[in-house]
Amino acid sequence: MQHKPLLSICIPTYNRCEILNKTLKSLFSNPEFDEDLIEVIVSDNCSTDHTSDVVRRYPKVKYFCNEKNVKDANFAIALNYAQGEYIRLFNDTLSFKPTMLGLMLSKIRENLDSRINLCFYGETFLHKDSMVEVNSLGEYVKEVSFYSTWIANFGTWRENFLKIENPDKYVDKQLVQVDWNLQLFKPDQLSHIYFRDFYNIEVPQKKGGYNVFKVFVSNYLEILKRHKLSMPTYEREKYQLCKNFVYPWVLKLYVHEREKYDFQTGGAFKMIFKRYWYEPYFYLICLKFFIHKIKS
Repeated sequence: MQHKPLLSICIPTYNRCEILNKTLKSLFSNPEFDEDLIEVIVSDNCSTDHTSDVVRRYPKVKYFCNEKNVKDANFAIALNYAQGEYIRLFNDTLSFKPTMLGLMLSKIRENLDSRINLCFYGETFLHKDSMVEVNSLGEYVKEVSFYSTWIANFGTWRENFLKIENPDKYVDKQLVQVDWNLQLFKPDQLSHIYFRDFYNIEVPQKKGGYNVFKVFVSNYLEILKRHKLSMPTYEREKYQLCKNFVYPWVLKLYVHEREKYDFQTGGAFKMIFKRYWYEPYFYLICLKFFIHKIKS
């Protein structure tokens, strides 16, 4: 009988061969990497660079290449190739920090029998170096906020992923992983979320290529609404998003670090205003922005 891995690390990628090479090199040279426990999958979204040549340097990688670029549908494709007990997405820009891969493996092993809904998140403004128990969708949104959007925060037992309904439903919103997370957190189901500084991140040059405010304001909030969160939960998350995501990114893209990014920003203020015009705190944040801009 073929051995079943404990963990599947699934890497969707597109035209980042040099960064992907660093990611794979770091993964296989990690002293905590155990080829008997871990499988590594690369799902190439029809790259036009030398991605296939890079992956050939690592014969233990299970490599698949799409016939065409299917955009974010590649996330589900990568996960569907996985055979591990626990499967997770992994950005092609990441490497594990010391002891973090070992920690992840130990927690997966500890919960193999119980199948508690298990998540591994990077540290956030809400939680650092901690484990949080949640028992409902509302508690999940409260504890993780908009960090459910990061693809490397998505992981689950393989059988749970296979039960997700219509996994490509929000491909056009570029946030399929948010919908998956929201589907996984059922009422009265115990879940453990580990918040740790898991990764080093290799930031691509001129990161971007999409409208950051359309995706993380309009699309994200629309998905939350469709999952019918309670009004207090939804409004709390709207506030957290405005204060801790929208405001910092407006500063980055319009004041401090525009040259570092290639995000589209067309219609940004119109989209933000549409969602927040009736919120009193929005105008205080706007005032804070204009004071900051004047001083810069």
